[in-house]
Amino acid sequence: MMKQIPRNLFFWSAMVWAAANLFAQAVYIGFYGVPFDGIAMIDSLGNWYYVLLAIEVGVWMYVAMFFGKRLFARINSTTQVQINH
Repeated sequence: MMKQIPRNLFFWSAMVWAAANLFAQAVYIGFYGVPFDGIAMIDSLGNWYYVLLAIEVGVWMYVAMFFGKRLFARINSTTQVQINH
């Protein structure tokens, strides 16, 4: 049987990711006085950009399938009646 990842792991992963992005942006602004330049960062990656893009798309597909599977299971769940003897 496939082990499921807990829902709160996704929540905390998203919170850590958001906090890390905000912290990195704040540090960069503190040093240079302007926010990140996204286009310059992508240009600096060169062909590695496509590899990272494929990884990111794969991660988002996994997250979408995880939540889609949970939603589908919730919609199609049958009501079980517990019988006590």
